[in-house]
Amino acid sequence: MMKGKQRPILLMVVVVALMILMAACGGAQTSQDVERSESNGETSSEEKAADDGKTYTIKMATPSTPSDSNVMAFLEFEKIVEERSNGKIDVNVMHSGQLGGHTDYIDGLQMGSIQAAEINTSILEGINDKFMIFGMPYISRSMEHQRDVLANGVGDQLSNALQEQTGIQITGWMIRGPRIVYSSKGAIETADDFKGLKVRVMESPIMIKTMELLGAKPTPISADERYMALQTGVVDAAENSIALIVTEKEYEVTDYVSLTEHFITPNVIAFDTKFLDKLPEDLKQIVLEASEEAAAFAFEEEVRQIEEAAKTLEEHGMKINSVDDKSTFIEAVEPIYDEYQDIIGQDLLDAFLNE
Repeated sequence: MMKGKQRPILLMVVVVALMILMAACGGAQTSQDVERSESNGETSSEEKAADDGKTYTIKMATPSTPSDSNVMAFLEFEKIVEERSNGKIDVNVMHSGQLGGHTDYIDGLQMGSIQAAEINTSILEGINDKFMIFGMPYISRSMEHQRDVLANGVGDQLSNALQEQTGIQITGWMIRGPRIVYSSKGAIETADDFKGLKVRVMESPIMIKTMELLGAKPTPISADERYMALQTGVVDAAENSIALIVTEKEYEVTDYVSLTEHFITPNVIAFDTKFLDKLPEDLKQIVLEASEEAAAFAFEEEVRQIEEAAKTLEEHGMKINSVDDKSTFIEAVEPIYDEYQDIIGQDLLDAFLNE
């Protein structure tokens, strides 16, 4: 009689065991199963993350005009990114100061109202002293010299320092031509010719100090107001790349160009790091690679424009002064090296001086 009662219980145990076994077999996915599902077009979670179906917009700000080498580089960036992303990233280049100047772009990047911008390193000095290295007169012997130093680790060092402080990441270095002086007051041959000259400079303490050591009266004015300042006589002269005089048509308000070549200050392609980190990995890689290619494009275009600029300016009636002997300029600015050595760091100075 007891045995009869045990049979239903035993049967239930067997049924439950079979159900558990079947569930386990049905839920398990072997490596062959994974291979079959992938061959049938199914994607892994990793792949889905790389293609989330979203589209992204990059608003790029620059104060320069479309004929400028940096704007041309941004337009090249736009072409590369939109093509390689198959339309998943839409790039809008806002040129000619539509969104303000370099200083405004820093706020815009941090607030997320823009995703990328052209920013001159003189503006970045106000954030991190290391960027003052580019304001040191005659620290870069040529565009090629500066490019090599940046590629040998200095570029990464400066980008990391900026990112830690601001959340802004440098994705490319657009090296400008050597800065020269253009004026309505006459040619510059020696340091004595700087005395009393009202020169428009960027908002850079070290650049202002350099002009003071040369005997000039430096006047900080934003890039988008430079033409008007020259035209109205607020300043007598400005200092910039010779190619920029052409692209910004500032030959209309000046008469003399003196090739002093006192600074070589690059512009950077700056990105909001938070935006970059939101991109799927494949799209982020496209943006980073396109930045490097755009920077290289800017370098080659700047060289080309410099070669043509002198001839073009002469055609517009400007007088070009080559300034073969720069010894009086170099001697006049020597004290600035001692003054800024500890602020900038001897390691950065040595990176340029010993390259």
